[in-house]
Amino acid sequence: MLSIQLRAFKITMTTPLKEWSEETILSMIKDKVQESLELDYKECPAIFPLTDKKKIELSKDVSAFANSAGGRIIYGIKENGQIPTEIDTGFDPNTLSKERLEQTINSNIHPRINELIIKQIELVTTNPGHVLYVVSIPQATTRAPHQAADKKYYKRFNFESFAMEDYEIRDILRRATTPDLHFNFSLGGKEPVPIQFFQDQPFSEQVDMIIAVENRSEEPASYAVMEVFIDSALKLSNSTDLAITADNVFLNLKDDQKLSVTQLSQNWAIPGKLPIFKGTSFRITDTSIKLAIPKEHADSERAYIGAWKIRSPGMTNSGFFAFVLKNNCLTVTKV
Repeated sequence: MLSIQLRAFKITMTTPLKEWSEETILSMIKDKVQESLELDYKECPAIFPLTDKKKIELSKDVSAFANSAGGRIIYGIKENGQIPTEIDTGFDPNTLSKERLEQTINSNIHPRINELIIKQIELVTTNPGHVLYVVSIPQATTRAPHQAADKKYYKRFNFESFAMEDYEIRDILRRATTPDLHFNFSLGGKEPVPIQFFQDQPFSEQVDMIIAVENRSEEPASYAVMEVFIDSALKLSNSTDLAITADNVFLNLKDDQKLSVTQLSQNWAIPGKLPIFKGTSFRITDTSIKLAIPKEHADSERAYIGAWKIRSPGMTNSGFFAFVLKNNCLTVTKV
């Protein structure tokens, strides 16, 4: 059931960037992890040598990610039709250092992108002494949009950077004056959570699912309509706060795939609920939602896909997540 894109995030999102290594990159190449709205591959000549023209292109690509949904650019990968084929020659860190790359990005994009991270990955086996760089770019909110070195604003579209229209720039400007709500999913206890299956029961023991909402904007949210969609293969217990409103709804995935899901909904509003301020995280249910896995899935490796959508005055956000079952242990990850 997993598409190429979902397999991509199983690799890239379950492992924090600080833990990325050459092995991570080689796994992405082996699994043919495709470029997406939030992932891009660039060969070494894209930024080296750092000519004025390449500095402009670098600023266009990085600012486009920030002005869109954020994401990661891997510099030092050859690709063919958005599919990675091999690690390039890599960079000599004495010639193009992480610090120089960061300084180049910061000096060519205005305003500067906060919380941008560059990970230097040592090519221990493929080209010892050389490195590649992963640039992790957050979605711009309060300081959006970001301008490239050619005085234009760019967005990410169809794996490329395109100049933005006036209305798109105005929409991004509104990010600072509207809420920016997102869900965070976790499981009760330290992950991965061991799953126990019983001989005479059709489903595993129940596992706690915890959903928290956060606001990344300075503008508080007083009202929100919240929806969560979870793979129908999982058995869910109802919650008084997040009620099951529909079964066997179909979710559209990549490549025209459809997935049967259970829909859960909640309306968040004051005075019954507190406003959602930046820097705070609220559990959206007083008690954990329980989920259980079919017994026939024991000892298998699979991902149960879910999605979420939040609407609040001036904004609509959505995203995917997955429960990953491996060695009878469960983890949850963003997609």
